[in-house]
Amino acid sequence: MVKLNSTTAILSDLDGVILDLAYDKKFWELWLPEQVSRQTNKSIEEAKAEIMTEIDIQRGTLNFYDLNYWDNLLNVDCMQIFQEKEERCSYLAGSYDALQRLSTLKNPKYILTNGDPRIQEYKAETQNFLEFFDSIFYSMHVGYPKESKEFWALARHNLNLEFEDAIFIDDDLKVVTAAAKAGIKQVAWITQGKNRILQNRVETFASLADLVSTIT
Repeated sequence: MVKLNSTTAILSDLDGVILDLAYDKKFWELWLPEQVSRQTNKSIEEAKAEIMTEIDIQRGTLNFYDLNYWDNLLNVDCMQIFQEKEERCSYLAGSYDALQRLSTLKNPKYILTNGDPRIQEYKAETQNFLEFFDSIFYSMHVGYPKESKEFWALARHNLNLEFEDAIFIDDDLKVVTAAAKAGIKQVAWITQGKNRILQNRVETFASLADLVSTIT
């Protein structure tokens, strides 16, 4: 159950909480390997295997999220690949209605994302999620991913947050663990399965809609 005061800051991840990660997965697992395959004469399977290996190496770092890093490493233009496709990002089931319900609350609301600002702004051209939030806070603008304690110190300062009066919502266990360690009073992990409270006070919910339905 989520308890909000009128001043409680609502901090939410974007991809995997509000937007469907299937769009991003298609880029990494299909569109990008296809482009690398065309440029290198490697098979799509070989290109994908090499990309996945590098992804595992960079996971949890800013390079993992930074499209410039992948542009330079693979000699591609990631944004051009996205823009050339007809497919666009979409809301997760129930998340748009959940955002509409949250919009009736006067609480301060922020998106906190590791995503590259360019792709997040591109997604915002298709889906109007930004209208539900006061602003979006990018880890790339402060130089640290959400997995790090430095990110949370900078988010607290830049957004003038009181962690004792805040809730953070994310679908990545390492990120929600970092948020809990930083001192955020309520931390929600979006993950499939029965709702439960973990030892570090992290509470699980199957979806943003599931979480919002419990707000008191």
